[in-house]
Amino acid sequence: MRSPYTLEQPPPSEPPDGVLSPSLWPVQVRWWRRHTPKGQARICAVCGQSWPCHSWACWDGQIGEAVEAAKRHQAQTASLRVPSSRSDIPASVSSPRV
Repeated sequence: MRSPYTLEQPPPSEPPDGVLSPSLWPVQVRWWRRHTPKGQARICAVCGQSWPCHSWACWDGQIGEAVEAAKRHQAQTASLRVPSSRSDIPASVSSPRV
């Protein structure tokens, strides 16, 4: 899966909210940035392969998966949100049974 990031807008150094393994994010971003072309040449600065090189594609895919997993996790937790007040609870649930 491709990440939403581009050479013009690279991934941020800090993980987006909801990333499930924030300690891995800096590693993924560091390698994503290392395997980018330098200058006008479409050659990877690290491995010398035509860009996008295999390593960049792998790191980009991992970042894309992390972003999508964060979105899924946030959507799931939002649907499980605990009501913040009694007014958020439907009347059929909050009314005592007689």
